[in-house]
Amino acid sequence: MSVHQTTRAQTHAISAAARVAGALLLGGLCLSDAGEVQAEDLGWELQVTSAGPEVPRVCFDAKGLPAFLNGAFFISGPALFERGSHSFQSFFDGFGRVNRFELRDRQVCYTSKWLGTGAMKAASASGDLGRGMFFMETTPPRQDCPLTDPMCDAGAPNDNNWVNMITMGSDAVILSDTYRMLDIDLETLSIKGVRPWADDKNGSTPSANQPDWISAMHIPVVGSAHPLLRPGSHTVVDVVVEAPMAMGSLLHSFVDVYTFEDNVDQPQKRNRIASIKAEKNQYFHSFGVTPNYIILPFNIEMDLPSVIVKPPQLLGCFHPSWKGVHIMDYTGAIVGVFDDMQPFYHTHIINSFENGTGVTLDVGVYDTVPFEKSPALVTSLFVDKTARDSAPNRCTVRRLHFHMSGASKGTTTVEDFQNQGRALDFFKVNMARSGLPYCIYYAVEWWHDGVSYANMAILKHDMCKGTRTYWKRPNTYPGEPFFVSGGTDAEDDGVVLVSALDGAAGHNIFVVLDARTMEELQVVELPVHIPFTSHGQFVPDKRVTESIMV
Repeated sequence: MSVHQTTRAQTHAISAAARVAGALLLGGLCLSDAGEVQAEDLGWELQVTSAGPEVPRVCFDAKGLPAFLNGAFFISGPALFERGSHSFQSFFDGFGRVNRFELRDRQVCYTSKWLGTGAMKAASASGDLGRGMFFMETTPPRQDCPLTDPMCDAGAPNDNNWVNMITMGSDAVILSDTYRMLDIDLETLSIKGVRPWADDKNGSTPSANQPDWISAMHIPVVGSAHPLLRPGSHTVVDVVVEAPMAMGSLLHSFVDVYTFEDNVDQPQKRNRIASIKAEKNQYFHSFGVTPNYIILPFNIEMDLPSVIVKPPQLLGCFHPSWKGVHIMDYTGAIVGVFDDMQPFYHTHIINSFENGTGVTLDVGVYDTVPFEKSPALVTSLFVDKTARDSAPNRCTVRRLHFHMSGASKGTTTVEDFQNQGRALDFFKVNMARSGLPYCIYYAVEWWHDGVSYANMAILKHDMCKGTRTYWKRPNTYPGEPFFVSGGTDAEDDGVVLVSALDGAAGHNIFVVLDARTMEELQVVELPVHIPFTSHGQFVPDKRVTESIMV
């Protein structure tokens, strides 16, 4: 394990030195941060290797856990990549599995369970990978839909949600970039079905489940995996994109912005506050929310693949579509459209906040659309060292300040926080500062040595002080860091939770870091490897742990 810190002035010199050190290859060996010789990228392929059987609850002593850390951390991801003679070409199509880490009384208890989605159940019944909308076609390709059911893929469950989780009432929902959410029982980890709403059109069956306010001759086609709380409230902001039902139609698409409450168990109505006309189907994996504004970057459009007879593929449907950044208030009024900066493309927003003259958006930016054929999505490229190390589309951090008043009203100030040759994503802030002024974010960094995609670290970046502090281990591949507050107002008082694959050992470790120093407080060796994971959620409510930690 290594922890080190840099300032902005040191960054470029260190990056150059790292590139030189990383180039000292010795027949498949390289020099680590500590100077010892080590094999490269050991166990990297385990991230896209199917997980084994479910893991019943197993507990470990963890005397390094701070006393305030009581609750459960959940993180999901694709974990089954083949069945029978068929396999997925994109690991993002893999069937989901949830991992739970209960943290209490100086103990960590681990459980993993397959997400019992409709998609996984249907595939299990058919003995292959089932039907549905996939990023890429399987190997070998699936059969065409029968003429008696030519839209069998569109009519499949299409509920392989594993991307994100938010709490809803006494339980939670599992999300993806779809308007359908799946209810999950936090104690049993069982999927209870599609989340019902009071405004479901034609009832609450999975085939309906769309809001009754969807426009005539339109269908909801995509949502966001990252709905956000309006700061200081229980109101969640989300989006859904409507597409014309007829391909090639003269009708427009719509971006609907709506809200719901996260402290309600029973079915509730989704309150649409705006419907923004768009020429094409916009795509928002994430967006920004502040106390008074919603920030929507219009930068990616999504074609709808043909769903008649031939199995549809989503990869290739995402295209650049720069229409500027739209800022909306909670009455639904567009208060500004800012397009005076270089076009950018994004997956994840870091944070957004208001100040005296406008709104600031911190975002991970790409030069081209990130949802393309690349090592980040395609399994064969992910495991190809040459392909992944040379991948050019690397995410960096950009701050955009949209001036809504003052002498610069109507313009954007742009500041880049580059770390030459590296890439960042899976950003996380202290959620008490979400939508509010802040200084610190945590993130996953690839190409940490400036050479190897698989040379990964967890970054703590204090944007106010200009310092970067890292945690890393050789041949260790961490997932998203998650900050849990220690209960004070200090922004970095707390811990950072990380599930990481120890490639050399062939299994995962669960790491608890001091959020101030990025030093290890506790490392738990898990009995299994966990494939690629997406976004985590910490649930401190005792109702989750009291009944299962007896």
